[in-house]
Amino acid sequence: MNYSFRKKNKTVKYLIIHYTGMIDFYSAYRKLNDLKSEVSCHYLISREGKIYNLLCPKFKGWHAGISEWKNVKNLNDYSIGIELENKGHEHGYTNFTNSQYHKLKQLIKFLKFNFYIKDEDIIFHSDIAPNRKKDPGEKFIVKKLGIERFNFHQRKKFSINRLLKFYGFSQNYIKIHKADCIKAVKRSLNYKTIDSSVSKNFKNKFNNLLFK
Repeated sequence: MNYSFRKKNKTVKYLIIHYTGMIDFYSAYRKLNDLKSEVSCHYLISREGKIYNLLCPKFKGWHAGISEWKNVKNLNDYSIGIELENKGHEHGYTNFTNSQYHKLKQLIKFLKFNFYIKDEDIIFHSDIAPNRKKDPGEKFIVKKLGIERFNFHQRKKFSINRLLKFYGFSQNYIKIHKADCIKAVKRSLNYKTIDSSVSKNFKNKFNNLLFK
């Protein structure tokens, strides 16, 4: 199992949701436990809804990779990684199961209580590395978790860059990976067609996601 020790000044603040992106559960399980893979996570949830606690959250998992969120870099230092079994975009992306949502909801409730994590700090792999990652993807229905990731009240006409900053993308990523950031938002909004176009309809949906 790959892991590092968390530094004393770097405590858990975020939950990061991924999909495994492999052909089956056993392939994902083996990779996440293989020292040569250079990856790991804290929890793995099978399509049947079984939770596997692979790594104690007090240790740093290797799941986020090169990442930025707001003013934070290297999210592995501050996060717990949760992998959901799914073949992903490269092997036959499918809907997540109700059993996965049910168990993920339970796990999130447990981790929120024990690590004082806020809804706004439950994020996706595609949020923190939009130029590299697509998971958990457009078929992940966050409403089934009963959380409110965004709850801003200042509803105005903002530029797309300003909306992306409200969402949580780092200023650096907005500057150099703007198109990928827009695609990540569309995945959060469960768009069927993922591209970087910005229509009036998209901006309205984006506003509705962020502002209550």
